[in-house]
Amino acid sequence: MNKEVIIKVTGTQVNEFGEADVQELTTKGSYYSKKGAYFIIYDESEVTGMTGTTTFLKAESDCVTLNRTGTSQQRQVFERGQRHQGNYNTPYGIMYMAVIPSKVEVNLTEMGGSINLEYELEVENQKISNNLLSLVVREV
Repeated sequence: MNKEVIIKVTGTQVNEFGEADVQELTTKGSYYSKKGAYFIIYDESEVTGMTGTTTFLKAESDCVTLNRTGTSQQRQVFERGQRHQGNYNTPYGIMYMAVIPSKVEVNLTEMGGSINLEYELEVENQKISNNLLSLVVREV
């Protein structure tokens, strides 16, 4: 069953100098479970710089898959200790990206819950930052 939820997304990017950039987005979205996985769907906004993009997350106990469609397109898999690569297509061009997660924590139930990711981000095979991504899902 598809249910309407409030989703709070907090992303923290720490560069090589230890400087942190934090972005927060609170939005409405959809949430449902199917075959042991939870699905979260929401629209990005000008806050994230991705207006016109929809984000789809599939969360399993040890793996989170992010898919973006619209003005920006991306598919990224977060699996602890595994390097996953892909392309990030934006209106400004394509970037080759990879993530190496050190933490993939999924605490979701039918009522909502949270996802916490910690990962190293590479762009064009160069480490760019250490990142934290937190999503909190709650019923409306």
